[in-house]
Amino acid sequence: MLKRILKYFFVAIAICYSLFALFVIPQFKENGTCSGIIVNISDCDIKTITDEEVMDILNEANLTPELKKMNEIDCGEIEQHFNNISLIKECQVYKGNKDFVNINIDCREPIIRIHDKENKTYCVDSDGNIIRGINRALHLPIATGNIVDSMATKEIKDIASAIKESKFWTAQIEQIYFNDKKEVILIPRVGDHIIELGTTENVNNKLEKLYTFYHEGMNKIGWNKYSKLNIEFGDKVICTKRD
Repeated sequence: MLKRILKYFFVAIAICYSLFALFVIPQFKENGTCSGIIVNISDCDIKTITDEEVMDILNEANLTPELKKMNEIDCGEIEQHFNNISLIKECQVYKGNKDFVNINIDCREPIIRIHDKENKTYCVDSDGNIIRGINRALHLPIATGNIVDSMATKEIKDIASAIKESKFWTAQIEQIYFNDKKEVILIPRVGDHIIELGTTENVNNKLEKLYTFYHEGMNKIGWNKYSKLNIEFGDKVICTKRD
């Protein structure tokens, strides 16, 4: 009985693979000429690259497969070129049906813009990766001050991720400033005050405490009474009255 079951099982696998090979695995002629390129870019809130820019990159690197013989196209070389671009998380290239070359791109999604102490500008994603070469305006909070590249994976990522997770702070925070001690000062859109956050340690707890103060305190006493709010210690908000 067991042998019979195993026999049917392997026959079923063979049939499934045959169907997969027939209908799913792309079919192309190795001696055919590339008919064109199909670009697929992953959906995300902020699209950092367009189909047109993908074509421009291919042309500039002399890697465009169009009009080449299918057996002369090196998909691995194209993948490697795109995977070396910082705004691309992953690129997959393969030869598909009707002699088309497919380029699938998964982009990194920026969550903050950086203007560092050396006047370099770039973005950082939620994993702390630095993204360069974005050629369009982005509606993101901006971080300035004493910033170096090594801060991207910790301090920058921590504060930017905490802000992005909250609709309130995404709308409220306009600018993030780092001083020489890597302490954070937040510049809000609403309210004539600054927020001294201290370091980015326990940043979520600090912002949660400040959110409570905003809604239970500032809504009653007014948003312009204080010039400075200090949440450095996390368990309390220290307010400085306006002169």
